[in-house]
Amino acid sequence: MLKTLLKKDLLSLVVAITMDRKKGRKRSTAGVIGFTILFVIVFASLGFAFFSYSLVLGDAIGTGSWIYMSMIGCMGLLLGLFGSVFSSYTTLYKAKDNELLLSLPIPAGKLLLAKIGTVYAMSLLFCTLGMLPGLIFSWIERSVSPLGIVLSILEIFFTALLVTALSCVLGWLVALIVGLFPNKNAVTVVATLVFLVVYYTFYFKIQQILQNIIANVDAIENGIKGYAYPIYALGRGATGHLQSFLFYALICLVIFAIVYLVLSHSFIRITTRTEKQHVKEYREKTSRNAGAPAALLRKEFLRFKGSAVYMLNCGLGTVLMLAAAVFLLIKMKDVREFMVLLEQGGMDFILSYVPLIIGAAMMFIASMNYLTAPSISLEAKTLWLARSLPVETTAIFASKKRLHTVLTLIPALILYAAAAFVFKLDLCAAIAGLLLTIFFVLFAGAAGLMMNLKMPNLNWTNETIAVKQSGSVLAVLFGGWVLILAVAAVYWFLLRKVMSPLAFLYALAAFFLVLTLLVELWLRKRGVKTFEAL
Repeated sequence: MLKTLLKKDLLSLVVAITMDRKKGRKRSTAGVIGFTILFVIVFASLGFAFFSYSLVLGDAIGTGSWIYMSMIGCMGLLLGLFGSVFSSYTTLYKAKDNELLLSLPIPAGKLLLAKIGTVYAMSLLFCTLGMLPGLIFSWIERSVSPLGIVLSILEIFFTALLVTALSCVLGWLVALIVGLFPNKNAVTVVATLVFLVVYYTFYFKIQQILQNIIANVDAIENGIKGYAYPIYALGRGATGHLQSFLFYALICLVIFAIVYLVLSHSFIRITTRTEKQHVKEYREKTSRNAGAPAALLRKEFLRFKGSAVYMLNCGLGTVLMLAAAVFLLIKMKDVREFMVLLEQGGMDFILSYVPLIIGAAMMFIASMNYLTAPSISLEAKTLWLARSLPVETTAIFASKKRLHTVLTLIPALILYAAAAFVFKLDLCAAIAGLLLTIFFVLFAGAAGLMMNLKMPNLNWTNETIAVKQSGSVLAVLFGGWVLILAVAAVYWFLLRKVMSPLAFLYALAAFFLVLTLLVELWLRKRGVKTFEAL
């Protein structure tokens, strides 16, 4: 039974690669290979980034030292925690099939263990990304015994086990806290945003942290030995010390066992409890008629507000754009002083590229909002309700695109206004960047809807899969970045000598306008037929 449950949950992680949700059958060999290559490229890019950090750390303190291995282990621990903590709550307590499985004669302990197995798979993936590049660098730089290689690889698996335990604890705490508040999505979003602020603060200060580590290696070594012995055991075990490895493995197993025992006693109670509801007092009031467009848009807003996973993953760009606008205004003096230094240092030609750089930055940060990419998939089994409404299919499409436009274009315009003010853009450059921002946001919304119609996922058991693991989401998110990089490469290598940055900015705005019109044309013809055939 446990094997079957594990197989079911693990298959849900890779079903986007192997299954065509639209046709309800397995993908062709070419399709599976294509999706596999896409995932490999994404994770290879992340692995290269961590390999670069390992180069800096290894050159400073030596790849043969236990503290280097400890730092690599901590890197894997943090990345694993970041990669799995967001899905642990929904995977354990909010899975769509929880009620069905609990109604079957399956022991709750086995059901919980199968759910934890999914979290472990995600933790192992991210821990491998964080640790393996650093380990490979150490193997290249120094002579390593076969025992050291085996133990360091095994430590990845035990670190993932520790990450799983910590992620499950955080998911358990979230489940307890959410049950105390009527607006559980607001609690989840706020808590996650706080975590993201802490994480990215650490990320952007990583260089300073590395410098502090290098300058205080001896003090850090003594501190780890005295107050964080498991981390010391992690590092020393990776160098081939068997006793330290066994101690670290035992610590991971004990922590995991304790977490599992605690969760197994509260799993059914938390999963089946009735969460606190906010009861509103009825007050008579006059209701105003709203047209179909307003009603459909309100429905999309309620769907967005009702899903913490949807808000955090697809609407995070809204928060980032507003935060970036505030940051620019705070750092306005420093930015303008830097521009003066460039001008005085004879590098004023760089200033001519500022409007183009701002335009590229606007496209990049705006592409982090992809609200339309999973919007069809999230309808899932209630899709028939949308199709049964007495409205045109194009009106349903328009409401989904309008949600994306409202939540993306407004903060994008605020950020662009701040950037234009701080960098003192002239009128022509400001208009060009403004047009590019508007047309790119419109294109991203329409393209996301088109890709979701082409690659819908209507059989998910957890909305996290629809939001984070759908082919349409990956295509829109990474496809947008690839498109931006391709456009930048075309200008720099082919058009830079024949077209000014300002002229290219206007041409780019026109390019995205044409793309938007073409996608809109597809939606009105092929898109309508595709939606009605779902």
